[in-house]
Order: sequence, then C-alpha cells, then structure tokens
Amino acid sequence: LLLVMFNDGVEIWDCAESEVLSSIKSSKIGEVVDVDWGSSDRPVIVNESGAVHIMDVNLDTAPNPVTALSLHTPIWLPFIYNQKEMMNFKIYVQHMGWQENWDMSSPKCCTPVIWEAMLHTLKLRNKFSTLSFLERCLVTAALYGDVVEWRLWQVLAYYLDQSSPLSSAFDIVQDNTSYLNNQVQNLSVQEKCRSNYSHRQHSIHRHILLGNTDKPVQLLLEVEQDSPHFYRDCLRASLISSVSDSEVAQSTIKLVATNLIANDHLLEGCQLLCLIKKAVDACRYMQNFHQYNEAIWLAKVALSKDEYYEVMKYYIDLLVNKGSRHLGILLAISLSAFDKAAEILLATKLVTIAAPLVESCIEAGKWPESGTEIKHRVFVEYAKYLVSLNNIEIALKYCEKGGEKGKQLGKSSAFVHNERDEGRCV
Repeated sequence: LLLVMFNDGVEIWDCAESEVLSSIKSSKIGEVVDVDWGSSDRPVIVNESGAVHIMDVNLDTAPNPVTALSLHTPIWLPFIYNQKEMMNFKIYVQHMGWQENWDMSSPKCCTPVIWEAMLHTLKLRNKFSTLSFLERCLVTAALYGDVVEWRLWQVLAYYLDQSSPLSSAFDIVQDNTSYLNNQVQNLSVQEKCRSNYSHRQHSIHRHILLGNTDKPVQLLLEVEQDSPHFYRDCLRASLISSVSDSEVAQSTIKLVATNLIANDHLLEGCQLLCLIKKAVDACRYMQNFHQYNEAIWLAKVALSKDEYYEVMKYYIDLLVNKGSRHLGILLAISLSAFDKAAEILLATKLVTIAAPLVESCIEAGKWPESGTEIKHRVFVEYAKYLVSLNNIEIALKYCEKGGEKGKQLGKSSAFVHNERDEGRCV
C-alpha cells in the first residue's frame, strides 16, 4: 500500500492493482501537513491545527478531539488542550482568592470541558480558594507537570516560612545548617568506603575546610612507612597540629599559602588558609581560579552570613551571565533576595513566574521595601501578558498594583477595547 498526500487530501493506493483503495479530502479533515504509516494498516495524518489522526486503511475512522467528547469522567491532560486556554486557566485558578463569592461555573476564557476536567482532578471545588497564593502555585505546577516551577515554589515556600527543611536533593539551595549536616554525614560515609590514597586525601581536604584538625592528623598518620607519601604526610600532620594563633605563625602560613596558590597548588594553599581561619580568602582564590563548586562548598560550611552573602552574589551573577538562570534564581531566593530573583525572572521573560513570586512574598510579608520599582515593572509586564490572553479582569487588578505606569496602561485603548469585548475573561 502507498500513502500519498495531495494539496486537497490524502489517498491510499494498492500498488499491486494500481488503483485507489481509499481517499479523504481536506474539507473533511482539515488541511493536511504530513502523513506517515503508524503500522502496516494504520495511516497517520497530521493537519494544520496540530491534530494527529490515526486512521484505518479505508480512511473513514479517526479519534475525535478531546474537547468534542462527552465523557462521564472528565480527563486532565494539559498538553492536549489549546495551550492559550490552558495558560489562561492556570492563571485564573491561581487567583481564586481574590473573589469572596467564587463562581465555580466555567469562565468565558476556558471551555467547559477544560474547566470540568480541572475541578474533577482537584476535588477541591469548595476549598481551593482558601489556599494561599503560593499553595495554589504549588498545586498548579504539580498538575501541569512543571518540575522546574514546582521546585522553585518549594524553595520559595521554605524560605518564606521555613516550616520544614528542604531535602538533600536541593543541594546548595538548602540553608547552610542543613547543608553542613548533610555534608558531614556524606563525609562520614565516604570515610568508611575509602579504598585508596586519593580517597583518604579527599577526606583530609574536606575536614580541613570544615575547620577540623584532629581527624586530618589521624588520617595523615595512617600512611604506611613504605609509602612514597610517608615523609610528606608526616610533615603535614605536624604542621596541622602545631598551628598557633601567634601573629608570626599566621603571617608565615599565609605567605606560604599564597606562594603555593601562585604555583598551581590551589587546594593545598586553600587548606593552609582555612587552618588559620582565612576561609573567606580561600573562597576568593577558588573563584579567581574558576573552582566555583569548591568555593560554594566552602562558603556554605565555613563563612559568616555576610561573607557568604557576598560570595553567593558573585556566583549568582556568574550563573545568570552563563545562562544557568534557574539555579541563579533558586540561590537568590535562598538568600531571601526575592527582588533579585524577580529581576532575573523578568529579564528572562518568565513573567508568569515572576508575578506569582512577588505576590507570594507580599502575602507572606517578606517583600523588601527596596523592591518597589521591580515589583511595579513585574506587575505591568504581567498585565500586558494577561491582555494577550484576553484575561482583562485580572489584568486590570495588576494595573492597579503596577504604580503610575500600571494605571496608565489600565486606561489605554487596548484595555478599553478588550473590556467591551464579550469574550473577555470574567
């Protein structure tokens, strides 16, 4: 069988008999953009709307669009519905708390099938509007299968109320105390599993950065007498044991550390700096030599709050410039720099995340007073996005929150025109 696509339809030919077996016109199925065989007896046709039709060889049976079905139990599959409607619906549900007497009937911006599918999935017809803004964002992210957004809301929820600690899966986004505890536990496991000299050196390095001295000395003295590292490790153990707070000792060790770093012995030099409580200097050297993972590890386990903040600000800017914006946003949230996180989101045109982030921080009373300008910018851009979805009711609310520019936007011709449109979202 030969599947042939024409400008006005599709035909299936029987090559053995040189005759048309079946055909279908575009007027019935829509303009066809591609065809292929799903199996030996199942032609697959894609039309201009993006619908995929899996048909039989007679081209007379095909699945209906989901929105055309009358189902006893509505199904919730966000990515098979119209994406503009799905985004409109997501925003609409996130803002349920704004209306005291919430109308659960389908809004004009969403088809009844989508609305009923969502309400059936939630099973929260009378409870959803009582959730906080952030809780609704968490629920919608989970329902839409948006893992990246769900992680962001989880991190934000923790740093707004710190009700329960983040899991170790969040790694450097955890608070410093939790991160330190996890690293100590990991180090303990690694020590039990060490099998060669390099593993032992790694444990020694980590303990020194953590400010421990007894454990590194113990590990260094475990070296066997016939090992080529015996002499060096014994000297290192003696050095660590004899470090004093005297000014002469401190200046000498710092000079030696600087020379080591300048001669490609970065880790050894940084270890010496940590021995004399100069961890912040070690972090700067690590950053200068592009050892960012080591620098962040040391910053989280050894630096004071102010020193840590300065190191992380540098790292966040670096991540944003290199395109790793998502991690930069999470780290900004972990510093409670919510305005910085919103600024990065706005710069990357993720206004659908930036606006809920700002709203959640305001609701929790954690939005910084210095962030008024970025707040207004976010709300104005969000209002413009809502207008593109014809969601005028919520857009006008954000215009009111967007300062002078927002109020001017709310009076613009685009809003006046859309407000009179019968299809607006109300």
